[in-house]
Amino acid sequence: MFLGDYVDRGTHSLEVILLLLCYKARYPNNFFMLRGNHEMRNVNMYYGFREEIHSRRPNNAEDVYDGFITMMDVMPLTGLIGGRILCMHGGISPRLNSLEDLRKAKTPFCADSNCLESDILWSDPSYLSGWTSNPRGSSVCYGADVVKAMCEKLDIDMILRGHQVVQDGYDFFADKRLVTIFSAPYYTGTFSNSAAVCKITAGLEVSFEVLKPVVIAAEKHDDRHEEQSELTEHKSLAMSKETIEKTI
Repeated sequence: MFLGDYVDRGTHSLEVILLLLCYKARYPNNFFMLRGNHEMRNVNMYYGFREEIHSRRPNNAEDVYDGFITMMDVMPLTGLIGGRILCMHGGISPRLNSLEDLRKAKTPFCADSNCLESDILWSDPSYLSGWTSNPRGSSVCYGADVVKAMCEKLDIDMILRGHQVVQDGYDFFADKRLVTIFSAPYYTGTFSNSAAVCKITAGLEVSFEVLKPVVIAAEKHDDRHEEQSELTEHKSLAMSKETIEKTI
């Protein structure tokens, strides 16, 4: 289960989304891709994906781009694991009253509308109580009290979502009733964040595999043998892996 934002998150958006679609075609019943807010035309046409297609496929860029948008418009918005763990990209909505509401969610939907579907892609947790306005200018924010009440209303144990960079790759909220997962390490080359993958057993025990970025300076090969402090122009990214067991 992937939580969205396959594009606009680095320099290889095409490779990422095409590889995932290949896996989806090969394992259609075991591989699920939820939609993120960057799988929307009014977002990814400005944040890199459309530009990447134009730079790499200039002869038929708009046809390729439109094909991706047609596919993205009908991607599922939510997933439910074991009937107890609700997965989505952004989060919950004041318009959400039952799991049946999610089953009836519309795809495609109007990107500019204030609706359940938009909230699922855009909403964020907040340390303020209740429902509050979202600083992004889209959708809403929800407090820990809202998360706990929503879990009770929907009769679920946990909400898994993405949408925000978190330093350790995952972050708990609302007494572990909500978890944010972020799987792009060293985000944009400026963050030192780790990436995480959530593992869920058949018994719904949850653990996290964390990938920690290690930036390595590559030596310059010339006759001057610069000091190590100067060897920062070329960098490569290695990953160290650890599994953090947290049964919830």
